[in-house]
Amino acid sequence: MKTTILLTLLALSTSTFAAEADNFTANFLNLSDSSGPVNKLANEYLNQAVNKLNSEGECGQKESEAKLYEELKKYFSNHSKGELVKTILYRHTIAKTELPLKESVYGEWKVTNGYLLGRKKAATSPLALSPLIQIGDQAIGVDKLEHMFGMGFSYFSQYYGKNKSIEHVLKVGILKEKTFLGGNVLATGVFSYGDLAANFNGMRFWNHVLLKDDDILGREYNLGPYVACENSKWTVKNEIDFRNYVDASMDESINCSKFANKSGERKFKKAITAMGESCEGVSEKMNELKEKYKAQNIQHFILNDDGTDTVSYFNEF
Repeated sequence: MKTTILLTLLALSTSTFAAEADNFTANFLNLSDSSGPVNKLANEYLNQAVNKLNSEGECGQKESEAKLYEELKKYFSNHSKGELVKTILYRHTIAKTELPLKESVYGEWKVTNGYLLGRKKAATSPLALSPLIQIGDQAIGVDKLEHMFGMGFSYFSQYYGKNKSIEHVLKVGILKEKTFLGGNVLATGVFSYGDLAANFNGMRFWNHVLLKDDDILGREYNLGPYVACENSKWTVKNEIDFRNYVDASMDESINCSKFANKSGERKFKKAITAMGESCEGVSEKMNELKEKYKAQNIQHFILNDDGTDTVSYFNEF
């Protein structure tokens, strides 16, 4: 039974988006702002989706909304399904920085710290160290966009579609992050609060597509609707700008991660200390984030102000 569970976790880890980013090294890089071309491409895809749906029929029925989301997910999804992320990762039209794994803060990782980062093929695997991209004034791993689109849609479906409480939705996301999305030794061994923040902001993004409900952070955060049904046809109403969703909560040098075991934690601390960096203490930026995300008392579920540690699998959150 235990073997079956382990194999299942490993299969899930290698088929989703369990890559990690190195924001500590990113702090020393001069990254070019890619928000312009990323936004341009996203809005081209938005128009393509709308045009395709309009060629197939009219909107206005409940089923047409489901078709809208399914069509958009062809463009806004993970590295294996979503055209936007695939374009960023595999074409040279969007500026990004790819760090060699051995030169990152995870350079001493072994399989005992996290299989996906410690295995021999990790250096060439898109499931290991994510490329870095600059969106506005914030550097993030491309994996954060994957989390926004993938887990973000799951959050959106649970909270808005099935009326689950936000605490329930966030706890389910935490459970997945503790298992096949990172925070155990069969995945990367990194429990990323930055991933949790990206999931949450992805929920906001998907809600803004039709903007049928106010933003969970408050009406002042309403964006969109990006699409509306007018005269039985889908119409693009507003442009997507990812600078409205990407912030320092996705920066793992500010919103620090926890680790699957003490060995990984020690290696991580050694690496960032050598760079003159630290994850101890609460920064001014973290205090700003806590103020932004104070709605619904959700700070604890997406922000880490406790510093570097090992993640608890049973009594945390």
